[in-house]
Amino acid sequence: MRRTLLGMFAASAAGLLFGTGTATPAFAEAPLRIMPLGDSITVGVGSPGKDGYRLDLQRRLRAAGLTVDFVGSHADGSDGDLDHEGVGGWTIDQIAAQVDRRLEESAPDVVLLHAGTNNITRSENPVVVAGKLSDLIDRVRVRVPRAHIYVATIVGTAVASEVPANRAYNALIPGVVRSKDAKVHLVDQSTVAGLDIYDRHHPNAFGYRKMSYTWYQALRATVRPELPPTGNPFRARKAHLCHAQSPTVRDCRWWHLRRVVTKVNGRTVTVERWQTQRRITETVREWRPGHHVRGRNGTTWVPGRQVTRNRQVTRWSSV
Repeated sequence: MRRTLLGMFAASAAGLLFGTGTATPAFAEAPLRIMPLGDSITVGVGSPGKDGYRLDLQRRLRAAGLTVDFVGSHADGSDGDLDHEGVGGWTIDQIAAQVDRRLEESAPDVVLLHAGTNNITRSENPVVVAGKLSDLIDRVRVRVPRAHIYVATIVGTAVASEVPANRAYNALIPGVVRSKDAKVHLVDQSTVAGLDIYDRHHPNAFGYRKMSYTWYQALRATVRPELPPTGNPFRARKAHLCHAQSPTVRDCRWWHLRRVVTKVNGRTVTVERWQTQRRITETVREWRPGHHVRGRNGTTWVPGRQVTRNRQVTRWSSV
């Protein structure tokens, strides 16, 4: 919600206090001002309507009875409070270059920081990126010293060549957070990976629900211990997942967590894996029995033989 609207709320409250006759009631508690800060994952790219984790998190917090106001200079999404401070494609460097002014404008109580993905995709050294993250946290701390800062490890990547750097950067973030004060908190978002990723770098709607749950749990474990438990998507046994097949085509289907028999280190074991049903074409060989064929010149015997044909079947698949 824009700060100008909050100003209207404040004016209404002031009217009651100073006898101006304004009928709008004053709030017993000011909304918790939350700034989602980062890049296109903060924007919500990969989710329907660009709701990202923000709409689901708002619903969780409000269902728990908490009044919240999402703040920032950008607005995206299909419903709820659309404000955030995310810009697609931005590196930590670009975020840091504008963060002072944005923090001053929005005055958040809580900052949800997910940043560094675009530095890693540009093949920057993870150690250098972690140093930039540390400096960004310090800038936020100086500008809003009373705010709580939640620093996320970044979500997984679907680009195989980026996986080592992604993991190396994430391994450095806990140390960065430990070097800060008690108002800087670590949030592990790296568990959003694999089937949770919509395209190369962005979560799908299910992945964003996982992010939302993890942010909520972090708030609950620190500044808001009175928040009740909420639905845990990590325990889901089925989910409707969408994945980009191309810039214009996406594949959306139901996936199920199933028990499957497989080989692990030469041993047959039963494990749980996410699978979906796919229609595939398979080639089969069949025995066609011998038979008589009637013709103009009489009956001819056709010997039995093996034949090859294609057929459409439905199979459970892990890919």
